[in-house]
Amino acid sequence: MTTPTLLATEVFPMRWGDMDALGHLNNTLYFRFCEEARVRWLDQRGWGVRLDAGDGPILAATSCQFKVPLVYPCNIRLEIYLKKLGNSSFTLGHRIMRDDAPEQIAAEAEAVIVWCDYAAGTAKPLPDALRQQLEGAVA
Repeated sequence: MTTPTLLATEVFPMRWGDMDALGHLNNTLYFRFCEEARVRWLDQRGWGVRLDAGDGPILAATSCQFKVPLVYPCNIRLEIYLKKLGNSSFTLGHRIMRDDAPEQIAAEAEAVIVWCDYAAGTAKPLPDALRQQLEGAVA
């Protein structure tokens, strides 16, 4: 198995209030951290959501496989890599772990991003410049 090319790494502090009744990171927060990292990654490259642009990314699907609980206190490390590149979409993989123990994956998530014509509500081909940025980074 080849190691995927990392597109981005973000570190987030886990807050006391992020825990659930069982004393570990609430499952909804995994999705929130993935979203925040994904939005930052898109924005930093000029591909963020801007309704006035007419088209852009939308989240079409997301999933998460929980492996090891994260418990307070810790900093959460989230790595983003490209899993699949399609005509009008791409799939991002997310690895989530403690920043001080990156060898132990706490969860693996993915997000399917579709390039969308916002007015029509339909998919359209990825912009050539975005495709060029993503090519070669497929896991």
